[in-house]
Amino acid sequence: MKIWFRIGLLNLVIVALYGMVMRYKIAFDFPFFDQKNLLHAHSHFAFGGWVSHFLYTGLASILLPYLEPRKKRTYNLLIAANIVCSFGMLIAFTIQGYKAVSITFSTLSIIVAAIFAWQFIKDSRQFPVGHPSKPWAITGLILNVLASAGPFSLAYMVATKSINHEIYLGSVYYYLHFQYNGWFFFGAMAIAISLLPPGAFSFKGYYRLFAITIIPTVFLSLLWARIPLWLYVITVVATLVQLGAWFALIRNTWSNLAKHMRSWQNRWVSTFFYAALAALFIKFILQAVSVIPSLSQLVFGFRPIVIAYLHLVLLGVYSLFIIGYLLKTNYIPASNVTRAAAFTFLLGVVLNEALLAIQGMAAFAYIPVPYINEMLFGAAVILCWSATWLFLLNINNKNAPLMSL
Repeated sequence: MKIWFRIGLLNLVIVALYGMVMRYKIAFDFPFFDQKNLLHAHSHFAFGGWVSHFLYTGLASILLPYLEPRKKRTYNLLIAANIVCSFGMLIAFTIQGYKAVSITFSTLSIIVAAIFAWQFIKDSRQFPVGHPSKPWAITGLILNVLASAGPFSLAYMVATKSINHEIYLGSVYYYLHFQYNGWFFFGAMAIAISLLPPGAFSFKGYYRLFAITIIPTVFLSLLWARIPLWLYVITVVATLVQLGAWFALIRNTWSNLAKHMRSWQNRWVSTFFYAALAALFIKFILQAVSVIPSLSQLVFGFRPIVIAYLHLVLLGVYSLFIIGYLLKTNYIPASNVTRAAAFTFLLGVVLNEALLAIQGMAAFAYIPVPYINEMLFGAAVILCWSATWLFLLNINNKNAPLMSL
């Protein structure tokens, strides 16, 4: 029995701990560790050790029932390899930042992603005909590999000491786009669809729209580079199509979706899915607003705004969705104590996002917000404490349906 989801919760605790330490360093005096190194370690581990680890495990859990038992070992090894790479990056980035060891583990994680994608796509032929999760999962895995061009570009610039500021920023935003809007979105959709009653919902048309628009929308993060007019028009159209597709998807499935979640034994668990859906809706709206070039340049020039957006997606969308999934599938026991811990985490997410939004809006007017760093540290404490609480509850859950690989 390989307890991958349990390890994922431990990784969430580590992500939250790093966030708390960084907030403490900003609010108070803490001379140990380099803040930039901590940031690299925090972000890489959040991507690889938390969200990607969950997606690999979740996608494997969808596919494995259709495979012969010997195939389980392959996915077991690949998920373990990703964990090793994630912890390697965590330690190396913490100690030395972008240097040989951290770049090596980052490269190895990309190789693992490519092998996992190849293996999954090959084995996906065993899915029943018309399995709704299949196209979302395959597209997400391909986009995960495609995103690797960003880190390779960064590693090359660091290794050759030939850093161009615009190319550096472009590489970062390219990577973030194909992770946040590509791999994370399509992978999470594949897992979410697997929770729904077979045949109750049709996602084919929506899948095509999101798949077609994923590449053009990368230029949303590059409007500051003064792209050609024709490319800007394509970007605007693709962005509006995504917003419209998400609105139509929610509108056309809402009644059946709400009815399905009301049938759950622990109806309060649906709160986390509703919260993730709401955060994702806000994300698509913000994307649509950012097509205004002057506003886009202004937003990307204020670090608090960028941080608020990144946390909206990573915490508000994907982390809340993951916790909802773990509660729904009983990997975290759905008890009254668990409800308190889970809603405390939700409170931390909302508080953190609200404070970041206030800080970002105030930055536009160059208005200082009293004690904002101390309050953000308080939100980080709530997130770390509640994540630890959830992990300990999972450890004590003897009846959790642990992942058997």
